[in-house]
Amino acid sequence: MSLKDLLPPGTYDEIEKEANQGHSSDTSHETSNDEGAQVIMVSCPTCKKKIKYSTDNPFRPFCSERCKLLDLGAWADEKHAVPGKEVNEDEDADLLSDPNLPVRNLPDQNL
Repeated sequence: MSLKDLLPPGTYDEIEKEANQGHSSDTSHETSNDEGAQVIMVSCPTCKKKIKYSTDNPFRPFCSERCKLLDLGAWADEKHAVPGKEVNEDEDADLLSDPNLPVRNLPDQNL
């Protein structure tokens, strides 16, 4: 099983294309094993340390568990965000009084 089989469809091809075009400083190919197979080197998203992108690294694309947890913490602290439409909570409140919604019968709370 190769790295290409483990990645989502098209991901390996995108990484390879970027490395060959030289547009990305985060990814590069190096021939380093006896079989002449290419090894993908990437920069850790947290500390930027160059690491081999391999199934041998359980924290990939991070270099370590520490960097992985720092990234998770940044998401939790909302330092990272996926761009999207602004959420207006008042719009959702209007849906509660929509007459087309089914009525939900809740059990009696006065027991």
